Amino acid sequence: MVETGLIIAAGAGTRLAKGKDRTPKPLRKVSGVPLLKRIILTAHKGGLKKIHIVVGFQKEKIIDYVNNETWPVEINFIHNDEWKKSNGISVHAAKGHINENFILMMSDHVFDPQTLDDLRKESLGKHGVILAVDYKIQQIFDKDDATNVLVKNSELVEIDKNLVQYNAVDTGMFLMSPVIFEALDKVKINGDCSLSDGMRSLAGEGKVGTFDIKDAYWQDVDTPSALKHAEKVLVRSCRKPTDGIVSRNLNRPISGFISYYLVKTPLTANHVTFIVTLIGLLSGYLAAQGSYTSYLYGAILFKLTSILDGVDGEMAKLRFTASKFGQWFDTIGDNLTYVVFIAGTVIGLQRSGYEYINILGPAAIVGIGMLLFMMFLYIIKFSNSGSLLAVQSDLVGNKNLSLFSRIFTKFYFLIKRDFFALLFLVLAIAGKPQWILFLIALATNVAWLVILSSVLKKRKSHEA
Repeated sequence: MVETGLIIAAGAGTRLAKGKDRTPKPLRKVSGVPLLKRIILTAHKGGLKKIHIVVGFQKEKIIDYVNNETWPVEINFIHNDEWKKSNGISVHAAKGHINENFILMMSDHVFDPQTLDDLRKESLGKHGVILAVDYKIQQIFDKDDATNVLVKNSELVEIDKNLVQYNAVDTGMFLMSPVIFEALDKVKINGDCSLSDGMRSLAGEGKVGTFDIKDAYWQDVDTPSALKHAEKVLVRSCRKPTDGIVSRNLNRPISGFISYYLVKTPLTANHVTFIVTLIGLLSGYLAAQGSYTSYLYGAILFKLTSILDGVDGEMAKLRFTASKFGQWFDTIGDNLTYVVFIAGTVIGLQRSGYEYINILGPAAIVGIGMLLFMMFLYIIKFSNSGSLLAVQSDLVGNKNLSLFSRIFTKFYFLIKRDFFALLFLVLAIAGKPQWILFLIALATNVAWLVILSSVLKKRKSHEA
């Protein structure tokens, strides 16, 4: 399994330059993070442990930046004094520095770390190189700038920007063996060659395989318009498979729009968590006032916290600042907001003289308390996460649940915050806050019993 990477970062990147700003392209920020940092940290998430960086144009700035940061991988610099030549020379500069199979990456490409992880696990077999390709041609941004490839039976036949007959595009990520250096030596003309020249030479010998990235994302950041598109792609990548129906169709589009801009400001994800928690506390205060108008305003703010709740996580992912503390801070803030709003609903109904409050109020409070206790117990005992989403993931993916529990997981979305926050708002508009209390009392008490059952089964299996 490959653990070494090579990033070529030697070119001038003039098309991305801004006026008199001479910041080297690898240090241009995309979603608040310099390109080179984004590539290194993504490569680390994808499983690489050692990375060589080929530098040339303004190499002092790049080296100073890297040396002043702390990295989770070993980094080595390779100097290319002929950086004005084609990119094949930058790859060839690694000859003598890399003697094992490696992943080649461009310093101006953003990509899904899972793609790299899957690619590095591939077997080269008879091939000297495996190129990651994208068959989603119609979704390629700026197709005129893409490098086209023709693939037959998973092998590269031809590669060129001006290729007329093609069925995929080059994503700029390769699994390579040192044979690439020999191929580049062979195709040099007047001491120059492109990486595509080397690929064509190896393809002619049947030594270039391909790897389909399928639905994964990638983007070449070569122009200002491509940079903006890359930022949108990265924001969309923050969506989670655990997102509920309301989150997918309403919350995420709005939170993503907000994150797109906030990630470029000095605000941190934890700042956003704190602000959202304050808004949630205000929503509970308004719900406790007992009038239709105040409850409606409280429900609106509670729904707003549900939307903004995605922003801190998106910002942390985009900036690579996710932490256990941040997860717990977000989890505690979310649930404090939830508890305060429901408590406010109980107080508000009591103030308005609702006749069944002495039954529904305690039932809802007990249900919430037990549910939170069981969920926190679960993640502390059986998860390495600070997020309550770990409980959902385990329950939904557990095939050993009882029939009742399996039925409950099918309706789990009903107690997800994105859904019930919207439901609260609808019921608040209808002037029926008592229905909210009834649904909360029912759902939370069923939920904690299901989680208790799962906890007991896990504990029994661990003891066995």
